[in-house]
Amino acid sequence: MVLGRETVSEPVFNLIGEAWLPMQRRSGRVDTVPPWRVTDDLDGDPFVGFAWPRPDFNGAAHEFLIGLLATASAPDDDDDWASEWNDPPSPEELRRRFSKVRRAFDLDGTGSRFMQDLEPFDADGAQKGVSALLIDCPGVETVRKNADLFVKRDQVNTLCRAAAAMALFALNCYGPQGGSGHRTSLRGGGPLTTLVISDHARYGPTLWGRLWPNVETVEQIHSRAHRADTSDAQEAVFPWLGWTRTSDPKYGVSTTQSHVHPLQVYWGMPRRIRLVFEAADGRPCDIAGTEDSVVVETYFTRRYGTNYSTGFDHPLTPYYRKSARMTEWLPVHPRPGGISYRMYPGCVVPSKDGLRRPAAVVGYSASRVPKSGLARVLAFGYDMKTMKARSWLEGEMPLIDCPPATRKVIREFIQRLTSSAETVQGLLISAIKDAHWDRRADAKGDFAFVGERLYRDTEASFHYAVSRSLACIDLQPEVDDATLDLQRHWSAVLRSAALALFREYAPSEGLEDRNMYR
Repeated sequence: MVLGRETVSEPVFNLIGEAWLPMQRRSGRVDTVPPWRVTDDLDGDPFVGFAWPRPDFNGAAHEFLIGLLATASAPDDDDDWASEWNDPPSPEELRRRFSKVRRAFDLDGTGSRFMQDLEPFDADGAQKGVSALLIDCPGVETVRKNADLFVKRDQVNTLCRAAAAMALFALNCYGPQGGSGHRTSLRGGGPLTTLVISDHARYGPTLWGRLWPNVETVEQIHSRAHRADTSDAQEAVFPWLGWTRTSDPKYGVSTTQSHVHPLQVYWGMPRRIRLVFEAADGRPCDIAGTEDSVVVETYFTRRYGTNYSTGFDHPLTPYYRKSARMTEWLPVHPRPGGISYRMYPGCVVPSKDGLRRPAAVVGYSASRVPKSGLARVLAFGYDMKTMKARSWLEGEMPLIDCPPATRKVIREFIQRLTSSAETVQGLLISAIKDAHWDRRADAKGDFAFVGERLYRDTEASFHYAVSRSLACIDLQPEVDDATLDLQRHWSAVLRSAALALFREYAPSEGLEDRNMYR
């Protein structure tokens, strides 16, 4: 293998065979293992989560293994899914299944490389420092203006191969536009990901319970196909095994669902990148802190990689449309304010107006997540503003466990609670503006934080009302609306919280010196 600074003899680093994923066991011990060991020691000290020092790496690691399971170990149907849930495959069985796609996961070497352009372009590609692989790194303009106040420049200069692989996957999975011709991810810059998490009746909370509930069946994968050929030709699944579908304005093309296998939603590669591998010479990884014999400090990149058009249906992302007249669904992206119950419509249940719908895996959970386990929805993603990452957002929301006959009633109840909170939020902000200014248009600044305070102050009451609604319906099955008292209580909660916030942000002190009518 020819590396940047010298020629060394190293075996190819394969992401199926190598131990490179840090996983935390229930005891707290962290082991670095290959992906097929995810079901190791389920009866004793099972893995319960990933242990990267960056939250975006942990999120991307979930998506990596979910995609790997869907690609190499997808169950035929829901019955097969349930069988694998009740009796998870052994590590050796997963090793055998993953070996079918092993050739697509060589990170280095002279052949095709994981998530890297098949064409070497060391001579005419632009060379960048490895920190540019990180979505939250300061951009060129930020550094030029000396505006890197919170995330400083030159914090990451060296990556081990494991961290480089995860950074590369996360960039292709979540990346915004990286300048002219550097394409966004298949779901746009900074998509929201929602995963179903379920505790196992026998093993309790495990990493398997964070992955398998989100694995599609073969039937579900084929239902997303927009091409006649749904064979498992690996070049159609893993774009780096073939030549890049370039998107140069002169002779390039856009890539639609009809051009690729439905599994490519997990392995989209919009960026044209070639990592430069060097002998470590004792340099540790600036992210993982580990020492590797080979490291990455720079990479080459070209413009006009694969340009994924809108219309892709990613099973881990909720979607929305701007109006009822539109047929095109767009992926949801996080927004400032964190993960709260305001996101229930669209992330856990459909919105009342039909313009927002949960991720496909959340819909699958209604029929197959075991009722004996505690299930919830984990939502995470970057809050992006154009090309800048403002924050990483992450949070959980309970997944309502109810029989099919009750599901419609509970869904409508949740929609009433969240829509009323949204209405009160708007009224509260308008009232605060009216109290301070003669015209609302004169109000300066962003008042969204007031609405977020309202959601945060009423979060516990919302979850209490939802949990009580199930009991009310069970106790009064003959009543037309058994949740009416809970709705009245929720109205009082909103009124009290809104008035308290109004008094805080529009205090009565000094009113005698201002317009008393306001």
